[in-house]
Amino acid sequence: MRRNWSLISLTVCLTTTLSLNTWAAAKEKVLYQFTGGADGGSPSSGLLMDASGNLYGTTYYGGGTSGSCGNYGCGVVFELTPISGGGWKESVLYAFQGAPDGAYPSGNLVFDASGNLYGTASGGGLVTGNCSKEGCGTVFELSPNQGGTWTETAIYSFQGEPNGAGPVGLIFGAAGNLFGITPLGGNHNNGIAYELSRTEQKDGTWSEKVLYEFSDQDGTLNPGLVFDDQGNLYGTYYSIDVQFCGFNCGAVFELKHANGQWTETDLFDFLGGGNGGQPAAGVIRDRKGNLYGTAAEGGNNFGTVFELSHSSDQWKERMLHNFCSLNKCADGAFPLAGLVMDNNGVLYGTTDWGGTGCRLCGVVFKLERTENTWNETVLYDFKGGDGSGATPWSLTLDPRGNLYGTAGGGAAGIIYEVMP
Repeated sequence: MRRNWSLISLTVCLTTTLSLNTWAAAKEKVLYQFTGGADGGSPSSGLLMDASGNLYGTTYYGGGTSGSCGNYGCGVVFELTPISGGGWKESVLYAFQGAPDGAYPSGNLVFDASGNLYGTASGGGLVTGNCSKEGCGTVFELSPNQGGTWTETAIYSFQGEPNGAGPVGLIFGAAGNLFGITPLGGNHNNGIAYELSRTEQKDGTWSEKVLYEFSDQDGTLNPGLVFDDQGNLYGTYYSIDVQFCGFNCGAVFELKHANGQWTETDLFDFLGGGNGGQPAAGVIRDRKGNLYGTAAEGGNNFGTVFELSHSSDQWKERMLHNFCSLNKCADGAFPLAGLVMDNNGVLYGTTDWGGTGCRLCGVVFKLERTENTWNETVLYDFKGGDGSGATPWSLTLDPRGNLYGTAGGGAAGIIYEVMP
């Protein structure tokens, strides 16, 4: 679970006030509150929006008690549909059972061209290999049927060493293959990057190819990979041993594809302090090939937003915002989720803590470039106890500029909309 972020310890925020930060009266609306029962509990990743404005996501637990996960349930895939006249309706598309279909879904969902959904479950699957009795996780497909039902297929079950365990997140490649990472389950239990391709069998299963196995000197892989125009992959990892932050505080890496082989290069190694440290999510890429992401530590020790730009075969890091630069961390603290970018190059994200209403509740923020300066605006402060949510996760941006996300709060988590 993402809240078990062992790298963070809260201290007293700095009291320096920066005039560059501004405030906006954005409006938040809670679209749905999970109960933790059959409807799911603890939405565990960002949301996916289709062309009709419906939202899709997963919850880490819930869905009933008929599977192998006990009273809490194994998690669900859900759809949230706007209702004519106002409001939203939640529908459970699939409730996981543990074995053999998967358990505890985490990471993003993706659509293919035919409207099928794909995602990852960090547990469950075939109870074989060298994982625990709960399984090593699966990649699953949900296919829509006439009448509104969906059929789930575990298209791949991980077995642990050496082919991975605990998958988190997927992206499609140009040829229709799926790419992802597992933080565990390679040789010596290191993380791996992998590719799944369809088999010629008629059972709907896919075959796995391990693209690269990370070493003991690397860290723990974060969810989120992104392609460039040449088919190379980019991602991040954070340091396994917090005691050595200052020597190894995580990195942004490239997996370069050439002649059928994949080679890993650290584009930038974080050292903590002023340039940030311990990224907790992947990076995004703009039209010029620049990379943007968040670091959970460094700066004022409450995290940063950074940019990596490429020039003359070198990558240069620039800190765009240093969190807890306002009194009592009113601008946010500990950005654990990734960023989204609109068509104008404006960045949006969330922090796990900070804000004016509740220092442990987090904010939704935007970063906008003005010439050579990036200015942060806090769009919304979460309040926690009033039902508006707390500790927000990744954002989804719709064509009108509205933001959608998941957060803690209520009985078992919420889905919310922020309208700037």
